[in-house]
Amino acid sequence: MRRASCLPLLLALPAGAAPADNFNFASLQSLIASRDIGTIEELIAALPETQRSRYALVFESRSLQDASPENPRVILYGPDARLVLTFNGNAAQRGFRVVETLEFEGVSGEFRLRELAFPERPRGASGVVLSETDPPRCLRCHGKPPRPVWDTFPLWPGAYGERYGASLSARERAGLTRFLARQPAHPRYRSLLGAARFADPRTFRPSAASQYSSVTPEPPNAELAGDLSELQLQALAARLVRQPAFAAYRYALLGVADNGCSPLADFYPESLWHSQREAFERFARDTARANARQAQLKAARATAAPGAAPSAAVNTLLPLRFLAETALRLPTQDWTLALETATFDFTRPPSPSRPLREALLAAIAPGDRTLATLSYSVTSADGDRYCSYLKRRSVAALSGPGSGAPGASAPPAPAGLAGGSAAAATGSGATAPPAALQLCVNCHETGAGPLIPFSRPATLARELRERPAPHGTLLEEIHYRLSAGAGAHRMPLGVNLADAERQELDAYFATLASSAN
Repeated sequence: MRRASCLPLLLALPAGAAPADNFNFASLQSLIASRDIGTIEELIAALPETQRSRYALVFESRSLQDASPENPRVILYGPDARLVLTFNGNAAQRGFRVVETLEFEGVSGEFRLRELAFPERPRGASGVVLSETDPPRCLRCHGKPPRPVWDTFPLWPGAYGERYGASLSARERAGLTRFLARQPAHPRYRSLLGAARFADPRTFRPSAASQYSSVTPEPPNAELAGDLSELQLQALAARLVRQPAFAAYRYALLGVADNGCSPLADFYPESLWHSQREAFERFARDTARANARQAQLKAARATAAPGAAPSAAVNTLLPLRFLAETALRLPTQDWTLALETATFDFTRPPSPSRPLREALLAAIAPGDRTLATLSYSVTSADGDRYCSYLKRRSVAALSGPGSGAPGASAPPAPAGLAGGSAAAATGSGATAPPAALQLCVNCHETGAGPLIPFSRPATLARELRERPAPHGTLLEEIHYRLSAGAGAHRMPLGVNLADAERQELDAYFATLASSAN
């Protein structure tokens, strides 16, 4: 693996440890430089208390760092797992002189892998060697782009507290007893804070009283799983948003995120779903087979007796993954935290947060005021309005011209929008639509306004005559909204459109409404 000395980089950074509440990889580099740290033992002792008080212990490792029951691999995940550091405790172990790091970059929404290698004979900060970002040998397990690997709830084979909510196995108890006996005097482990937590059986299996009072914190493995899952879902949302086809499928993706507004079929135009239904069913079968294989392999890796922990319903993100793969052309086989690749278990510890939905909503809502308002009622009795709105928007977006939907045959667009002809589209003598009609399309087909098919003349002609509205028919409502009498509600909202352009729109709609079906 290519390496480069990090001394010049470290010495160029400001002295002093970074604030504990915002500790990232740059802070780690600054800490090494300012304290002239040359050993892993010195580094661990110098870390902020928040970084040393939350950690998981791995007694059987399949990573580049070895582990044993009395000398476990320590995974420091701090307050939120945005910076994870790992190390082990015996010179005979693989990876003993390396600190591995995983950092989540909020701006890019991506994870970064790095290694810090410490020499056998310390030379202060000048002897510390920083690897390239995302070393190839790390990517072999973590994938590209990198993902955290921490197995999935409720089973973490090889980590103390393997099974969620269960008592430790005899092997776990024996190994943990040996570790805790050595921890206070161990050069590295003695800097860990709160190790006594691992000696308390209630850490892994809460008592009935604590469960009743709901004051028991999650065990370390579940804490780490929850934090990493949340960050990974944010990373996946960022990846979805960057795809070229995201705009067309954004309402569908938001609707099925975290299984919020299923079924998926409701987000497709009927004709398009008819062509996709068989592919979706096949996709579901393939997912089930892959996860059955994962469950068998994962159970074989566990050392505790099977059936000791409560089972959890597997969350496969099936509708969202189907959209990602078929519509956005984005592979999903490396999305989960599972050790087994090409499996699809996204099960998380119980949590009120919905990071995937929240991240997608943050990307979509700024351009859609109605969505922003309705999103507040998604968990209330009025939540159906939110889901119904997403479904209407999705169907409209995938029905319109240029939707990019696979298998979709977009209807002809009127002239001025995509070079077509209104007369040809309606089969009537309707005049070509004015250029200002595009404002109506932008707001009412993919924006914040009520769904009106302005880009589909044949459908619009019928709705202008038959669709009821506060001022009569839809045609009468539009006539009123284009007039000065509408006051602050005059259309188009927020646009200084000339009176002549409004009159041209009014005449176009009147002509279209009088045309034959």
